[in-house]
Amino acid sequence: MRMRLIGFSCALALIALALVPMLPPSRALTNAPEKIDPALQTMMTARPLALLPVIVEMQPPTASVGNVDRANQALDLLRLNGAAAVGLPLLGSAAGFANAAGIDAMSLVPTVAYIHYDATVVPDVVVPDAASNRALDPPPTPLPSISPLATPTPTPTPAPPDPTPLPTPTPTAAPTATTPPPTLTPTPTASPDPTPLPTASPTPAPTATPAPTDTPMPVAPTAAPAATAPPSPAPDPTPTPTTSASPSPVATPSSAPAPTPTPTASPTPTPTPTASPLTQGTTVYPQSVNADQVVASGTTGRGVTVAVLDSGVAADPDLTQPSNRILASVNFADTRTTSDPGGHGTHVAGIVAGNGTRSGGQFVGIAPQANIVDVRVLGRTGSGRISSVVAGIQWVIGHRAAYNIRVINMSFGAPVTVSYRTDPLSAAVEIAWREGLVVVAAAGNGGPTRNSVLSPGIDPYAVTVGAADDQGTTSPRDDALAVFSSWGNADSNAKPDLVAPGRHIVSLRVPGSALDSMLPTSVVAARNGATYFRLSGTSMATPVVSGAVALLLQRQPSLTPDQVKALLVGTAQQFGQDSTATLPDPTARGAGLLDALAAVSSSGFSATTSGGALPTAPLSEPSIANRGHRPADGFARTLLPVLRQLPLRWKDLTLDGIAWQTLTWDSVAWDSVAWDNFDWDSIAWDSIAWDSVAWDSIAWDSIAWDSVAWDSIAWDSIAWDASSHD
Repeated sequence: MRMRLIGFSCALALIALALVPMLPPSRALTNAPEKIDPALQTMMTARPLALLPVIVEMQPPTASVGNVDRANQALDLLRLNGAAAVGLPLLGSAAGFANAAGIDAMSLVPTVAYIHYDATVVPDVVVPDAASNRALDPPPTPLPSISPLATPTPTPTPAPPDPTPLPTPTPTAAPTATTPPPTLTPTPTASPDPTPLPTASPTPAPTATPAPTDTPMPVAPTAAPAATAPPSPAPDPTPTPTTSASPSPVATPSSAPAPTPTPTASPTPTPTPTASPLTQGTTVYPQSVNADQVVASGTTGRGVTVAVLDSGVAADPDLTQPSNRILASVNFADTRTTSDPGGHGTHVAGIVAGNGTRSGGQFVGIAPQANIVDVRVLGRTGSGRISSVVAGIQWVIGHRAAYNIRVINMSFGAPVTVSYRTDPLSAAVEIAWREGLVVVAAAGNGGPTRNSVLSPGIDPYAVTVGAADDQGTTSPRDDALAVFSSWGNADSNAKPDLVAPGRHIVSLRVPGSALDSMLPTSVVAARNGATYFRLSGTSMATPVVSGAVALLLQRQPSLTPDQVKALLVGTAQQFGQDSTATLPDPTARGAGLLDALAAVSSSGFSATTSGGALPTAPLSEPSIANRGHRPADGFARTLLPVLRQLPLRWKDLTLDGIAWQTLTWDSVAWDSVAWDNFDWDSIAWDSIAWDSVAWDSIAWDSIAWDSVAWDSIAWDSIAWDASSHD
């Protein structure tokens, strides 16, 4: 049966040859099976008629064929041989669905570089016994038609949004009109639309950024209303009480410990009878990594934006009061009916930047004045696809200047058994990294098994975070590596890079969300009665590091991602001296436990500092991180137009008997042999002219996410706080 299907599809492949230009010089034609992901080949054999999720990546662009054109070519091939879903110009690719015959036919097209499995991503968990179900669901019928991606026209980038400092509270009444609102807080995207498509221009007109003036983080004297999940992903920045009969969005201060909930259509955030006592959740993680000392000095992450790629971010008062720090919300998953239907992304955002408004300062994140951009890439069931994550990264790269996005937090991953070199998610992460974005990724919860780190944590460039158990104490001496923390990968790169507290972490709660309904005993009550939520996993450890990066970049805004990683790893503290726990391997702990104070205080790099009076500790000539690595294949292919501006520099001038010194960009075969020998460390990435690659203004309206078959993996299949994690 499969041979007959292949014969029919080969005819379509011949038609496709006329749609694409000829290849650049190469040594030999690649065998078609080598162009198909091994995991995809296994599924093709097991279910030859099933429509499987794929990402079709095209060969490197030429002078006349840009990355958007390559994405359109991939879309055309998917239309001929299956079903197209979305173009991914970041990688010169497109995502869609095809059966075994269609995949085989596309692999025969010379301009196809590789066909990836569009794997399922879940929040940093290897889901047990789900491999047979993962990503095999057929697409909905009928599939919507996909218009070609428009060739983008460069648009001017607006100035960064105006970060508004938190006012110093007084022990008098709740916020009133006497506290003037900020001049202008950038408005996030509109209320969740039935169509999960971000607008082409979600950036508001920001005001000029004032010179930063750091102030110590205030502690709210009274209880504020508990979190709600309003229809809009980000409400007006400063709710103002009124004297009308309608309920006020701000609670009236009183001596009662429980806050007054805001009557809305969303589930009421009234403290539940199942709220756990404080002793069952840890609030000491900022002290464990010494972030509290950084915040006390006035460095709070103000003005630095962290993009949270996750299940969504709800408008919790800890993020929106006294000023709204959720600068934008976009959606690359299924239809969003609420801000965060899962509850995971809001919890993550609170660890990064929660300011403790509802808890009276009891539960505060690492960088309590940092800004958040909500990039939803996980669907309502708790899973997404690599293609949705790549699209989210694509958007962040295009809007990094508008919102001063410096950090990407990815508290999820996809199981992989192959090298990062063929992983499309690793390629997207590396492009973001070279564009100046620090990517912080979860290692995964597959420990203590060897080689259990998930993608994109497998990528050697990213900051990969494992989880430590702080035992509920501030001293690191009794800490231990969390038993579930993943370590190791197929490339034998030492991962994770470092660890951070990740067990029983208390952060923001989304009442009525999937996790809130599944785990009622994880609700934690603050002293004033406000309710929060307790979760465990490397999902929780990752935003601890992302928050620390925001603190570091406020202090030294000119640091590159490689320098940030070097400081984090080089200043990590030892832990577990008094613990009896044993490590599965010395590399499982990375460089050690995050030390935010040591990293922020380090003067190892010459950089422009900003605000705060922290002591500086000399760091003797720290080595730049990520030296000697070879990037992912997709990175090397996509960045060819950028690299052609530079001289060819090789590590071994006689490798494989080739006279490398005689080669030029017009004669070199830009393939894995060249990528292995190219001197990647010779490139000054901060001086690259990125305008030769146009992905800043991609036509997002061509995306049809309703055509993506979201997997059946559900939140209740993930052991968020199971006994194995305790």
